[in-house]
Amino acid sequence: MAPKLKHGQDAGQLQAHRSKDNFPLVGLVVLSAAIFISMATEFLPAGLIPQLSADFDRSVSEVGNLITVFALTVIVSAAPLAILTRRIPRKGMVLGSFAIIGVANLMTVVSPTFEVLLVARVLGAVAHGAFWSVVAAYPAHLVRPSQLGKATAVTAAGGSVSGVVGIPLGNALGQAFGWRVSFAVLAALVLIVLVLMIRLLPAVAGQLPAPARKAKVRDGQDSTLPAVLMVCLLILLVVAAQNGFGTFQVVWLLDVADFAPGAIPVVLLAGGIASAVGVALVGGLYGRFPRRLFLGGMAVMVAMLCAVPVAAATGSKAGVWILIILMGAVFGGIPVMLQTRMMWSASPRRRNLAAALQTTAFNVGIGGGAFFGGLALEETSLAVLPYWAAGGMFLALVTAGIWEIYSGPARRKVHPKPAKNRIRHRAEE
Repeated sequence: MAPKLKHGQDAGQLQAHRSKDNFPLVGLVVLSAAIFISMATEFLPAGLIPQLSADFDRSVSEVGNLITVFALTVIVSAAPLAILTRRIPRKGMVLGSFAIIGVANLMTVVSPTFEVLLVARVLGAVAHGAFWSVVAAYPAHLVRPSQLGKATAVTAAGGSVSGVVGIPLGNALGQAFGWRVSFAVLAALVLIVLVLMIRLLPAVAGQLPAPARKAKVRDGQDSTLPAVLMVCLLILLVVAAQNGFGTFQVVWLLDVADFAPGAIPVVLLAGGIASAVGVALVGGLYGRFPRRLFLGGMAVMVAMLCAVPVAAATGSKAGVWILIILMGAVFGGIPVMLQTRMMWSASPRRRNLAAALQTTAFNVGIGGGAFFGGLALEETSLAVLPYWAAGGMFLALVTAGIWEIYSGPARRKVHPKPAKNRIRHRAEE
């Protein structure tokens, strides 16, 4: 029987029921495309540092601050925007914030000075924070809990494809035609994907149904909040560790590993493809082996981050190639695991708050990693950056291990069991 509107239920909630009955692959793929552009907007400067540095006559570390400023703006704005816009329809928020990302990219294209470029980055960052405070929880509104890992993998693939196509293509375009062309292409893609989202992205309810809203619970009394905050801490540590090296990876490959400029897009492409493979594997396996995959992935990352400077020091370009590709595969799945764990951990009424906190944590990690990577670059040398990243990843591994040891026995299994009968019953009411 087709679902019918009940008393107190709006069209968005009805659409959510329909989406959960039929896995909304098309809508998730379109959302993934928007995430691709959003992530490319944030990280594209990392692939264009040499060109930006030369064009504006700024140091490598100063250009690296384009990413830091972007991340800090998201940190400051994401949670307040999530609170201020909580009554705005979720799809409307996605469309509006995404359109502003396109405007920021156009402003970047025409920036005459480094200062104007910074202003464009700040505008894009505010829109990015608003966008992510909604899209991080969007799959959880569309699918059953048992499908959340799969849905998150689909949307997270946008970030991985950004590594596969976006950053390498942006680097190649920057080398061939100038860095402004790279951002112009992003601005054009925003318009195309915006039209697709208007037509194909399912609307979802921004709030819980009326009966659930009556049972108000203070944040301090929500038993899921400690787990949400713990996932945020792990996101911060993992992303900061990776981004401390990742922000300056292109420069490291050129100056330390002695790669030719023409090889950089190929290396980034290979690592991005491996990252997409990692996302696909995690989407299928994480629900079965959540702890082993997460802890094992971080342990492997520590080992490879320690190994890559050794390969460079011995002049083994093949070794560096292999390690960069493997790091892409392993790290590609880690954000998917963290995002899925966040939505599993948060209670339904706290998902939007959890999404905002998750966005903040990711960007604290991104900005902090870029900042401390730049600091290490100035105070020590470019060659040691992978060791700094390995140290940060090890700290995240130890933190996650302690949490699992002390919380595991007393905590119910985080992966929710399917409740097919209950969902079917609700759909038929």
